[in-house]
Amino acid sequence: MPAVPELAEWLNGKRGEEADLVTYRLERSLDAQEGVAVPAAGGVFYGERWREAFQGMADGVLVDEPGIDPSVVAADAHLIGARRKDAWFSLPAPHLLGFRDAYMGDVEEFSETIATSYARLAREMRDLGVQGHVLVADTADAIELERLAGRKVLFFPRSPEKFDLELLLEYQGALVLPANDLSRAADLMERFRVRKLILLDAETEDLAAAAELVDPDMLEAGGYCEDDCPDYWKRLVDRAFIAR
Repeated sequence: MPAVPELAEWLNGKRGEEADLVTYRLERSLDAQEGVAVPAAGGVFYGERWREAFQGMADGVLVDEPGIDPSVVAADAHLIGARRKDAWFSLPAPHLLGFRDAYMGDVEEFSETIATSYARLAREMRDLGVQGHVLVADTADAIELERLAGRKVLFFPRSPEKFDLELLLEYQGALVLPANDLSRAADLMERFRVRKLILLDAETEDLAAAAELVDPDMLEAGGYCEDDCPDYWKRLVDRAFIAR
């Protein structure tokens, strides 16, 4: 969160434009990922904006016919696309938004409706140039995975050691693991069709060890930083190579 002088300076450069604190945090999240091959602007905080795009809601409770308003996120899509054409967006998976139902009266139907609306909103953003979406998740939800997981939507388990990776891999071809948990990869890759291994916070030697399990073109170095981390991404990029 910015200090007032920093925010005031940023706002001076936004004269004539519509911008708010979410806009500021989006820009800063992308700026911090300079040098990252596939940056993802946003984070869990971006759920604030997505909540606004869901219609029929009152304080996170569905009270009327559900729908989406893509115009709420259109400016964000254009802003990030103008800065990095290869950028994705990061935001919470549906279960982290805490939506509740007071209209449909059926738990499964409500979950399916929210997941389907998520998919529609993500597709609308991709039509505006967004390359894809990373959904930060705490639990593996079968309905969410079935409706959303795909080539342009990646579920990111925030705590892989507590996450049902087996259920995730039934729907998603990318396995996300912390570097210090690489020992789990061989068994999971034997039982599921893994097309990509994303190793978090990897050192050069971790990537070399992973290259013994998968072809180098299936291997990516990834990261996740929740707090103020000015040098985090630069250090990650500097380590993301395999010594020969």
